[in-house]
Amino acid sequence: MKNLTLLFLIAACYGQVLPTVPANMFRITLENYSLSGELNFKEQEFNMRGIGRSYFDDRTKNELGFHSGSNDLYHVGDLLINEFVSIETYMHNFNSTYNTNLPIFDAGYYDTKRIAIPSGIFNEQKQREERGNKYRIDYGVSNELMLSLLVPDISLLEEEYRVSSTINRIYGIDGLINYHKNAMAQIDSFFQTNSFTLLPIGKRDTLEMIYDDFYSAGGKRSVLWALYAEDQPFTRGFIDPRFMPPNFSNGDTVTFDSLKSYYIIPKKVASGIGDISIGMTALLKGNPSWSSKKSGVLYGRVFLSIPFGFTIESFKSIGFKQLSQLNIGAGVSKLSLGVFGGYSFNNKSKARLYGAIDIASSSPELLYTPINLFSGVHTNPDSIISRVGETYKLKEGNWLKSTIGYEFELLKNRLLFKLESRTISKSRDDYISLDDEWDSWMENHQGYDSAINKWDICLETWILNSKSKERIGPVSFDMVLGVRKTINANNTFDGYKLYSGISTYLQAW
Repeated sequence: MKNLTLLFLIAACYGQVLPTVPANMFRITLENYSLSGELNFKEQEFNMRGIGRSYFDDRTKNELGFHSGSNDLYHVGDLLINEFVSIETYMHNFNSTYNTNLPIFDAGYYDTKRIAIPSGIFNEQKQREERGNKYRIDYGVSNELMLSLLVPDISLLEEEYRVSSTINRIYGIDGLINYHKNAMAQIDSFFQTNSFTLLPIGKRDTLEMIYDDFYSAGGKRSVLWALYAEDQPFTRGFIDPRFMPPNFSNGDTVTFDSLKSYYIIPKKVASGIGDISIGMTALLKGNPSWSSKKSGVLYGRVFLSIPFGFTIESFKSIGFKQLSQLNIGAGVSKLSLGVFGGYSFNNKSKARLYGAIDIASSSPELLYTPINLFSGVHTNPDSIISRVGETYKLKEGNWLKSTIGYEFELLKNRLLFKLESRTISKSRDDYISLDDEWDSWMENHQGYDSAINKWDICLETWILNSKSKERIGPVSFDMVLGVRKTINANNTFDGYKLYSGISTYLQAW
C-alpha cells in the first residue's frame, strides 16, 4: 500500500499560465492583491411614499375600489370609538342631537386622484479599497481532469461613501392640512362654551378623547406633526416619535439633513473570508497544454460559488450597527459553466492565443433587508422593516464573462508576458419582498440599474522556474506580477488592481 506524501516536483508546466496540471499533481497558488475602485451614480430618483401616505394613502382600497386607508389624515373618521360606532358616525349624531356644527371627519373634501408622494434626487459616490490574499489548490485527478478549490481572504475592505440630495415639498395637500387646522380650532372653541360644560359627562369625555387622540402630543392618532410640518416635512422637520430613528427623543425636530446624518455612514470597514469556489476543468479536445504536443486545445469547466462570505445582519437583532456593515460575500450560490481554448504557435517565443467564456446563474436566497433612507421610503427603521419585511429574496442576474489573451516568452523558459482583455456583464437582479415598489426600485430606477457590464485590460509578467532543465534552486515555482485596469464600466466600480502571486507544485505518491 502506497503512502501519500507531498514532494516538490520538477515540473514541465507553468503555474496559472496553463489551465490544468498532470495527473496526481497538486498546484498551490497564493495571490496577494490590492484593489481600488470608484462608483458614481448621478441624478437618481427616489421618493418617500411612506411619508406621503401618512398624509393620504392612495394605495389601500376596499373591495368596492374606494380608498380606505386608516393611517393617514384623510380617513380618520373611519376609526372606531367602540366595536360598532366610528368617529364620523358619532360626530354626525352628536351634531344632529345638540344642533352643533362640529367637524365629522368625513371623507370627500380631498381630490383622491391626487397623490401625496414627495420625490427627490440624489447623487452618490463610493470609493472602495480592498486588500487580501487568494488561495487556490488544483489537483490533477488525471491528465484530462483537474479539481480546484479557491478561497479568498480579504484582510481589508474599506468603503468611503458620499451623497448629496434634494427632496421636494409635498404638493396638493393644503386641503388636508387646513381641514385639520380648522377642525382643531372648532372643537377647541366649543370646549370653551357653556354648551360643552352642560353636556353629560360621558359626551364630554368622548369629545375630549377624540380631540386628544388627534390634537395632543400624546395622542395615538396625533396629527400635530402634519400641522407643524405642513407640506414641507423634510425642511421644517418631524416632531412625532413615529417618524424618528431610535436615537431621537421627544422634543427633537428631525429634518432630512439629520436623517442623512443618522442613516449614512461615511466610512465602512470589513474583513474576512469571501465566497468559496470549487470546480472542475476537463479536457474536451486536443492534447493538454502542458504536454509536448502543443497546438489547439479545448477545455470545459464548471464551478460552484458557495456563499460563505459575510452579509449584513438583521436590523431587528443588531439595530444601528447594521448601517456600518459591509457585505463581503454575494449571499447567493452561483453555478458557472464555461469553455477555455488555446492555440500554441510553433515559434521561438512559444506564443499562444487563448480565450474563455463562462456563464453563471444564481439560486434565490433570503437576505436581511438593508436599512437605507433612499430606498426605504420612510424615516423610521421599524416602519421600513414593516413595509419591506425583515428579509427579502434575491436572485442575481445571469453573468457572462469572457477572456481573450495573448502570451509569449521574452526569455525562453524564464520570462513570459501576457496581455488579456476581460469582459463581464450581468443582467438585472430580481428582488422579492413585501413591497413590490421597493423591489422595482432596487432592480432599476432613474440613474441606476442592477444590470452591469465592465471591460478590463490585464498585463502580466511571469517569472518561470518550473522547467526541470532550467530551474534555479531546489524549489519548482512560477511567479507573476500583474495589473488590471478598467477601460469601461457601467453600474459597477471603475478602477485598477495590482497583484502578485506564486505557484508551486507538489506530487502525491
